[in-house]
Amino acid sequence: MEGHWLGAVAVNTVVSAMVVILTVVVAMLVWGTEVSRGLLLAIAAPVGVAVPVLFDPVSRTLWTAIDALFRPPTPADFD
Repeated sequence: MEGHWLGAVAVNTVVSAMVVILTVVVAMLVWGTEVSRGLLLAIAAPVGVAVPVLFDPVSRTLWTAIDALFRPPTPADFD
């Protein structure tokens, strides 16, 4: 289907950004607001690289489910 990957990329981007932000917030709650930028970067950078890669198959499946929910397949789709 034309442009189907774009929805999966959007889902992956939003989820990955939320996980990185949550990681930074949790780190700041644990170490306080005086935590160094270097430590935050050392924690958030690997998360920001690993989550999109690991979540990619899930985001494709999730987007396919969302797409099928809002636009159910018709018999013409299978020709």
